[in-house]
Amino acid sequence: MTAHRTHVHSDGYKWLVLTLAALTFTLVVAIPQMSLPVLFDEISTDIGLNLVQVGWIWGIGSAMGIVVGLIGGPVGDRFGPRRTLAVACLLIGIAGAARGLSNSFAMLAFTVLNTGFAQWSIPMSVHKTCGVWFPKKQLGVANGVVSVGMALGFMSGSLLAAAVFSPLFGGWRHVLYVYGAVAILFGAFWWFSQEKAGEESQQGMPSGT
Repeated sequence: MTAHRTHVHSDGYKWLVLTLAALTFTLVVAIPQMSLPVLFDEISTDIGLNLVQVGWIWGIGSAMGIVVGLIGGPVGDRFGPRRTLAVACLLIGIAGAARGLSNSFAMLAFTVLNTGFAQWSIPMSVHKTCGVWFPKKQLGVANGVVSVGMALGFMSGSLLAAAVFSPLFGGWRHVLYVYGAVAILFGAFWWFSQEKAGEESQQGMPSGT
C-alpha cells in the first residue's frame, strides 16, 4: 500500500518537475539570452558601445559554453541536477542582474561572462533531470517538452524584450533586474524540490518499513 502511494505521488510529481524544467529553459535561459540582441541599440546608446564591442558582448557569454561543457557535466554528476540547477539559477540571477549596473564595456563584458558561465550549466542538468524522473519510453517526450520551453523563450525574448518589457519596466537595466529576480526565484524552486522519485515518501518512512 505504501509503495503504491509512493508510485502515484512520484508519477504526478514528475510532471511538476518537467514543467519546472521547461519553464527554467524559457524564463531563466532563453528569454534573457535572446533579449540582449534586441536591447543592444538601447544599451549601446546608454553606455556608448560600438559595433565591435556589441559583437564581443554577444559572443563572450556563448563562448563560456566551451568551458562549461567540459566541467558542467561532472559537477552535475557529483552534486546532482537539483542542487546544480538551484545554484546555477541563483548565480544567473545575481550575475544577470549585475549586467544592469554596467556603465562601461568592460563591466558589461565581465557580468555577461559570469552570467554565461552559470547559464550553460543548466541545459545538461535539465536533461539529466529528465533522465532521473522519466523512464526510457517517456524520455523522448520529456526532452521534447523542455526543448519546446527553450524555443518558446527564444521567440518570446526577441519579440517582447524591446517592444514590451523595456517600456513596461522602465528601460533595459530594469529588464535585466527583473530577469535576475526570476532566476533567483527558480533557484529556490529547485532547491526545495525533490531530488528523485519517492524521496519524500521514503524519508517519512520508519526505518523498519
